[in-house]
Amino acid sequence: MNSLQKLHFIAMDETAKQAVEMANLTKKSVIVDAGGLSSVFTGSPGVSVFVVSHLDETFADAVSGFKGKGILLFPDPGERTPLIDKLLKTPLVLIPVRLESLATLSFSHAVKSVERLFVESSDQDFELGEEDLFDVLKPHTLHRFYYTEGRQLKEAVLRMAHRVRSVRRIESVAYILEVPANTALFALDEAIDVLEIAVPPEQPLFFAIRFVKGVTHVKITACIAARTHMTSDIQSRIDAQPTYLGKTAVIVEYFADGKIDEKRMDELCRENGIEPEDADRLYDLFYVRADETAELMRTLRSARSEEERIEAVARALADNFIDVRILEELAHLYRLPPDRIIARAGELQAPRKEG
Repeated sequence: MNSLQKLHFIAMDETAKQAVEMANLTKKSVIVDAGGLSSVFTGSPGVSVFVVSHLDETFADAVSGFKGKGILLFPDPGERTPLIDKLLKTPLVLIPVRLESLATLSFSHAVKSVERLFVESSDQDFELGEEDLFDVLKPHTLHRFYYTEGRQLKEAVLRMAHRVRSVRRIESVAYILEVPANTALFALDEAIDVLEIAVPPEQPLFFAIRFVKGVTHVKITACIAARTHMTSDIQSRIDAQPTYLGKTAVIVEYFADGKIDEKRMDELCRENGIEPEDADRLYDLFYVRADETAELMRTLRSARSEEERIEAVARALADNFIDVRILEELAHLYRLPPDRIIARAGELQAPRKEG
């Protein structure tokens, strides 16, 4: 284990504060009030982890004088900006967080992953790679977190290996596996082999296995240091999308335009943690049944009240025209309560079942 024992999480705004609280941090981490930044800048021991949900010049100026080892979690802008260039000149390790529908939850996952990378969970844990994680997670480049999980170790590892290979020009990678304490040694050995093969041999690698009591499935976290410029290929377009549905839509668009075939579409889905059935469903909605989908969207846009929108989405759900993932996106887009939509869909389906 590297010698940096304490993590100091500094939440810079209310969303960041909620995310840190949701992460359920261990006693080896310290939550520092943003008003107490002076102690952080005067050389407090350990690693300082700044969490900010709104990045601006004021914050950049505040951390410009930071010395020591620190990490910055901030919203992923999807591209290089002058502000990012300014922060890349600081000693901070920059980790953009891809925001899903709930920003607090996305930051909470990232906060917990940082802790898992630096803090041992038990005496049984072991690590491979660089002695100090900051030999892997260097300043002056952007680092990204990736997550995967599965009921079986082999399944989860293969998913992560596909994800790693899909990232262009990897500079370094850090892995965390959480596994049940009764996991067979040969299974762990196989997992290490698969993940090491996924990373170019000349690149630095940090790998840790944490044994967690009561865990019934495997979780893997990887922090990958990738090039900071954006490219125009399909994978970059997928990566730039903050939501599951957005990533699926990019893949479906390429398929519909004839730029990729069905086999390649399935490969891209699996490499990006997308169920191929969801891509088929989206293709059916927006290309095969485009007129019906357009009618639903027109109804939602022209509706005069929340009740009308709830009724329209509920009917589409009851008719199996949309599924739960589409429901979540529509509810987020029009600020509708998903629980009321689901309840209404159940009411619409009840008479059919009785008949």
